[in-house]
Amino acid sequence: MNLRSVKRAAAAAALSGAMSLAVIPGVAHCAEALRPEVAKPLNDAQNLYRAHNYRGALERIAQAAAVPGKTAYETRVIEEMQGAAAIAGGDPGAATQAYEALLATGQLDGAGVQQFSAALAGVYFQQKNYAAAIRTAQRYDKAGGTDPQMRELLLQSYFLSGDCGNLVATLKPAIDTALKSGHAPAESQLQVLAECGQKTRDTAAQSEALAALVAYYPGPAYQERLFDTVRSKPGYFAPLDLDIYRLRRATGTLTSSDQFMEMTQLSLVAGLPAEAKQVIDQGFASGVLGHDAQAEREKRLQALVVRRLQGQNDGNNLPVDPVDGSFNQVFAGQTQQGIDGINAAIGKGDAHPEAARLRLGEAYYYAGQKARAAQVFRSVKGDDGSADLARLWALVADKRGG
Repeated sequence: MNLRSVKRAAAAAALSGAMSLAVIPGVAHCAEALRPEVAKPLNDAQNLYRAHNYRGALERIAQAAAVPGKTAYETRVIEEMQGAAAIAGGDPGAATQAYEALLATGQLDGAGVQQFSAALAGVYFQQKNYAAAIRTAQRYDKAGGTDPQMRELLLQSYFLSGDCGNLVATLKPAIDTALKSGHAPAESQLQVLAECGQKTRDTAAQSEALAALVAYYPGPAYQERLFDTVRSKPGYFAPLDLDIYRLRRATGTLTSSDQFMEMTQLSLVAGLPAEAKQVIDQGFASGVLGHDAQAEREKRLQALVVRRLQGQNDGNNLPVDPVDGSFNQVFAGQTQQGIDGINAAIGKGDAHPEAARLRLGEAYYYAGQKARAAQVFRSVKGDDGSADLARLWALVADKRGG
């Protein structure tokens, strides 16, 4: 998992307090609110800070802190400056002590609580004190903070502390909302949701995250992980292997000669020579097939596909499964007849109704009716693998518009 962006966010949050030192209102603009014995060392500290003499600045701030009978406002300014100088000077322990005290004063408005909670959470995260980072980031949220970097810090703190339950509970609703609105969630958030879903045995969260990773951040690693997860489920319906290949083809990740050959063969076995011809012709047209030591074998399969397709056109080699038979019509250009046939087969009661609905959604997708396809995909239920593939199909259809 790449934490670079989160560490940058933590550093930025921590330094936000330090950056405020140069414009502390109590020193620069409201000196009359500070007694001279407090204002003088703080003014000196501010000058030393600007000169990058952070140790000297901390010494002057300590002098101000030692003045007896400080007002609440004086205490606030001292703690604010001490935290900023400590961060800049590389003393995170002193910084956390100062910012905790500052937040405990009750003198900060909502914006101030947000600013210094963010700074403190950033320091805790850099210290790998994830429990304190979580507590402080939650305080930032309660104060109305909306910075997405702080949300990322909170989620990564959950993950790094092993609190996958809270991570899933916090992150999944936000990802659901993003996906429903057609927006791509952050890749890092999908990664941690997939990992925590696996650890907490929340298969729905894991599958949703992997499907979104495949749809929005395509790559062989995510795709193989998703398909391996689906295939390994108890009760997996083996004919869905062909639907997995259809997803590869739809997402542009059907790339190897073995993949083109196996998908062609699976289509033939299912009684779908029209699909098989599209697949193997694509393999030759793309240059993946027909140019290496397997070229003759590939050409023989292509010839077999042509014969099977011709035989079906002549009324032979008809598929036994009515859904597959109707699906073949879709690939053969008889789109509406094929869709009507699949609907009729579902209405009569298919042995695998969820797989049938999955293929109905695929038929709409191939017919160019992407919005209708996504609607059908979202209706697919069950635990035979159909729903997992339908979830990815819905994202693919949404991504490519309706």
